[in-house]
Amino acid sequence: MIEPGSGLAVRLLAMAREPESRFLYLLPFGIPTLVIAEDPQLLAAAAATYTHWSAEAPFAEPALELRLEIGDATSMGVCLDIRVEGSRLNLSGKGASGTADAASGKADAIVPAELARDAAGFAEVTDTLLLFLLARRGRTPVHAAAFILEDMAILLAGPSGSGKSTLALAAAREGFPILSDDMVFVQRDPGVTVWGFPRPIHVFPEDAAGRDYETRLRNNKLKAVVGNPTAAVHAERARLVLLERGRELALREIDPSEAVDDLMRLDAGFDLLERESRSAVQALASSGVWRLTLSKDPSEAIAFLVSRLPLEPLLNTAVDNPR
Repeated sequence: MIEPGSGLAVRLLAMAREPESRFLYLLPFGIPTLVIAEDPQLLAAAAATYTHWSAEAPFAEPALELRLEIGDATSMGVCLDIRVEGSRLNLSGKGASGTADAASGKADAIVPAELARDAAGFAEVTDTLLLFLLARRGRTPVHAAAFILEDMAILLAGPSGSGKSTLALAAAREGFPILSDDMVFVQRDPGVTVWGFPRPIHVFPEDAAGRDYETRLRNNKLKAVVGNPTAAVHAERARLVLLERGRELALREIDPSEAVDDLMRLDAGFDLLERESRSAVQALASSGVWRLTLSKDPSEAIAFLVSRLPLEPLLNTAVDNPR
C-alpha cells in the first residue's frame, strides 16, 4: 500500500497530472530512465536515438531522469566542452547546454531546434549526460571494443590508437554483432554483464575502405562514420583480450594481474572512476586474459582470434569486491 504523502505517492500524483505524451520510458543498461520534454520534436528525437532501450511499459519511479527543452540558440561549433566537477557534469557547445548530477540521478539539457534534427549531434549531447549518470549506477565504463561470438562478449582492450575500432569494423563485416567500437559498461551485481551502447563505428577514413562515408570529429580526430547494422546490447559472458602491435599474428594467455596493470593506465575520462574501473577489470580478468598481437590486416586478426580463443569457462557469476 502506498502511504499518502510518501515520495512515491507524490511522484505518482504529479505524473498523473501531466500529459503522458511528455514522457519517454527507457531501460538503458536495465536502469529505469524517464525522459521528459514539452516539445514533440525533442521527444521524437530521443525516441529515435534510444530505440534499443525502449521500455515495454511505463514505470512510476525511475532511477534516472533527463529533461529536455528547446532553445533558441543557433547550433555552432564542432565539439562539446565537457567539464566534470565531483558528482556533476556540465556541457556546452553546438548551441546546447546541459548538466547532470550523479547524486540526484537527474540531468537536463537545452537543445536548439537545428540540433534536434541532427541525429548525431543530438545523440552526442544526450549520450554524454545519460552515460555520466549510468556510469555512477553500477555500470562502469571500460575502454574496449567488443563483439559477440556465440553468446560471449569478446572485449578488445587497449589505449587510443591500438586498433579497437578497426577490429570492431572488421568483426561487423564478418557478421558478428557489435557491442561497441570503443567503450563497454560492466555491471558486477548480481552477476557480470557487459553492456554495449549501439552507435555507428568510427574509424579513420583510410581504414573505412569500400565507399565514401560521412566524416565527423570524434575526440578532436576526423573519423569516418560507418553504420552498425549488427548492433547488440549486452552479454553475460565475456573474454578479455589485450591488443598490441607486431609483425605477425599471435595469441597467448597472460596473467590477469598483467591485464589489470595495463588497463589501469587510464585514458582521460576513464580515470574519474578509478576504484570502480579496477573492480570491473578484475571481474573481467578473473576468467582469463589473452594478448593478441596484431598484423596489418584487421580481418585476418578477427578470423585468427575467433579460431583460437577458448570460450570456456563461463563468466556468469559475481566476483567478490577486491580489497
